[in-house]
Amino acid sequence: KSIFFNARRQERGDMTSDGDVFLQERRRARSLPAYPEQAALFERISRKRVQFADALGLSLASVKHFSIGEEPRVPAAASTPRQGLRSERLAPAFSAPAAPGDVEPRLQRLRVALEKIAVTRLDVRGVIRALTTGCRGTDVGVRYTFDDWLSFVDAQAVPVESEGAAGERFAFVVYTPPFLEPGASAHFAVYSRTEHGDFWDNNDGRNYTLTPRCPESS
Repeated sequence: KSIFFNARRQERGDMTSDGDVFLQERRRARSLPAYPEQAALFERISRKRVQFADALGLSLASVKHFSIGEEPRVPAAASTPRQGLRSERLAPAFSAPAAPGDVEPRLQRLRVALEKIAVTRLDVRGVIRALTTGCRGTDVGVRYTFDDWLSFVDAQAVPVESEGAAGERFAFVVYTPPFLEPGASAHFAVYSRTEHGDFWDNNDGRNYTLTPRCPESS
């Protein structure tokens, strides 16, 4: 909309009184399309309508009946196990502590030590011992990887009953993937983060390693 004042009203016959302001509607200019082909295309698209089958009296579903001789054949490859699926079970490639007393020398030296480990087809469960007396904000857990440390995850352990043992006990659970790359193994190390620093038990620099092994036939 445009506003015109008294100085321009003398050129028009439909003027209002002096001092008044009137509004005049102006039509918006419409630019032509750059290409006539585009204009024709847009016009055809704007005219399209959606029609449903039931509105036209057609069936909404098409059912095909097979005879016995036309039963589909399943390829043999579809029933064979997929390549890369892990049929083996992870097993420790290190010597686990034989008794709780075997852990204490390592615990005194490192302030954190792996005490127990149990491996199933679905997960790895373990117990960590850590010297955390007098420490505030202690974080005990396990760092593990399934791709040779290209990536890793830290899983926090939770406190468990520690009566009669040096330090405190913490339990952890690591869920294993349903399949691993051929030749891949799992590696992990346990840690204790306290106000006095970070302490690690990584099997004397070799890491704790789990390797795939075929289950024993019964």
